[in-house]
Amino acid sequence: MKLLTPIILVLSLALFGCNAVQKDESAAKETKNQEQMSEKKNDSSNKEKNRAKSLSDIYVPNPQVSDDTKLLNVGQTIKDSKGTVTLKGIASLNKIYTIGPVEMKIKNVKLIHNMPTYSLMDYFHYYTENYEEFDFIKVEVELINKSDQTVHFGPTAHLNTSNGETRNFEDDFYIEYLGGEIEPNGSKQGALGFIIEKSSPDLKWVEIQTSDVLDKNRKEIGKSQNIRIDFNL
Repeated sequence: MKLLTPIILVLSLALFGCNAVQKDESAAKETKNQEQMSEKKNDSSNKEKNRAKSLSDIYVPNPQVSDDTKLLNVGQTIKDSKGTVTLKGIASLNKIYTIGPVEMKIKNVKLIHNMPTYSLMDYFHYYTENYEEFDFIKVEVELINKSDQTVHFGPTAHLNTSNGETRNFEDDFYIEYLGGEIEPNGSKQGALGFIIEKSSPDLKWVEIQTSDVLDKNRKEIGKSQNIRIDFNL
């Protein structure tokens, strides 16, 4: 009996140790699975952020700029968590332009004065030295590829103002990925924003130059267009 007691104790300790190891391994495996799931979610989220909205999607306001949806009358001001925006000019077009196989609808073009909240000033500092308050042009567009092949197109290659200022597509701070590929019979919608430094005298018009439309082999299948838009001030 005395011999059995140590043996039982040793076996008990061994079993306890095995159970503990199994629990640790199980916990580690569960943690790893959770981390992998989290990584997949983050990756999916990043891909979603980098995807332009299609016409079937509900358009979500830009994370860096106040929602100007209800800014329809010159002089109107809206304040929210992203700052204060005032409408200085507007051109409500809802006009379709055909560039090769691409139909580009310009919905609204707005001249907006923006005073971003303090937490967003660093973001705009990259685009202007006057990041505390500035004027910008917002262009809302819809793009539809009417062909059965992938095309490459940019709605705004250059933007010129009546005050002699020019902005290029790299200056777009909305970054909604409207330029680039459009899938066969695919669509995109969103906005582009260009900060302007010369807002005096008041802007009378802006001119948008689109890119050419290129096929998958980078061959031109649609010539760029110049579109002049007059503001209602």
